[in-house]
Amino acid sequence: MGLPNISFIIATSGLGLLTADIQKVPGLVITGNTVADKITIGESKQIFSLQDAENNGITVADNPFAYKHVKAFYDYAGTNAELWIMLASDATTMSAMADKTGNIAKKLINDAGGRIRVLGLIKESEGTETTANGLDADVDLAAVKLQALADEFTGKYFPFRGIISGNNFTGTVADLKDYTTTTHNRVSILLANTDGEKEASIGLALGRLASIPVQRKLHKVRDGAVENFNAYFTNGEKVESLTSSWDTIADKNYIFLRNFVGKAGFYFTSDPTLTGDSDDFNTLSNGFVMDKAIIIAYNVLVENLGDEIPVTDSGTIHPAIIKSWQTAVESNINGNMTNLGELSNCRCYIDETHDVLNTGTMEVEIQLLPVGYAEFITVKIGFTTSIQS
Repeated sequence: MGLPNISFIIATSGLGLLTADIQKVPGLVITGNTVADKITIGESKQIFSLQDAENNGITVADNPFAYKHVKAFYDYAGTNAELWIMLASDATTMSAMADKTGNIAKKLINDAGGRIRVLGLIKESEGTETTANGLDADVDLAAVKLQALADEFTGKYFPFRGIISGNNFTGTVADLKDYTTTTHNRVSILLANTDGEKEASIGLALGRLASIPVQRKLHKVRDGAVENFNAYFTNGEKVESLTSSWDTIADKNYIFLRNFVGKAGFYFTSDPTLTGDSDDFNTLSNGFVMDKAIIIAYNVLVENLGDEIPVTDSGTIHPAIIKSWQTAVESNINGNMTNLGELSNCRCYIDETHDVLNTGTMEVEIQLLPVGYAEFITVKIGFTTSIQS
């Protein structure tokens, strides 16, 4: 037994500390070239600045296309923003990048250890692509593949959302596919850029997404313009050339750039995903909120996996257990999200009558109350003979 003494048993969870905040880290798969001793096609790289990118062979001289998009990312997001990047050959289609049976985007996400929450895909146009639905035919194929890949990783608690470059727009709005008829609720298509090329400004979009909290809309006007001077569709024409069709393009769930009368610069239009209006995840923002809440709840509840569950004399779950689990989930989600304005509220509910003895299952219900958005503002204005209070 040793000598008599006093022992202290120090609790490690008395402060109710929160789990780590879940950041919206972006990943990018993009056309590029191997640079000896610096970067190889198919190799995952984690970078934090444009200088890091240059040190890894993503330069104007060696990888001008990738450099342009990485520079746009850091011009908006700033130095120290985390970015995972992989180069793909110029023969690699975006659908091949996204294929869950392949080893491109799938490898990047695995190599990042699940840190990536938004993935951009972009291929440099060669000008000989087949056209379908008003775009490079590969765009729609990539959307299907990317949704399947995102679904697979969500089941592994590596949830992410994707944004695809809407290459080679023909300029004919009627030809664009109506994505309210599909169910790709983890995927978006960007149809615009700032330089008149055939590819969308994916680097800029990722920079914007990485710089805002999960509930923030891509197009929040108060955050300021994302481009000061020029905005184009991927057919090379300025976005103003299709002003009369903006509503139609938006109603088909594409993201592009727009301007506002009396305000300088250009803004993203919205953040729709490729699904119908009745889908809760028809916007990237709703999706990012849910992904973050899932990861926080998982990090809390996984600690309880395999735990002994005390029960009452009637065989139901002991109220103390229910209270502790509910409090842990709510305090972490509210502390990491509600208190930051990312949610309006959170409630966790556990049915105390659940037969845990015979089923070995604890059923947990988490209710998330999202924030609202002023998407449409209706103003009633007119002259009057008197002002009423």
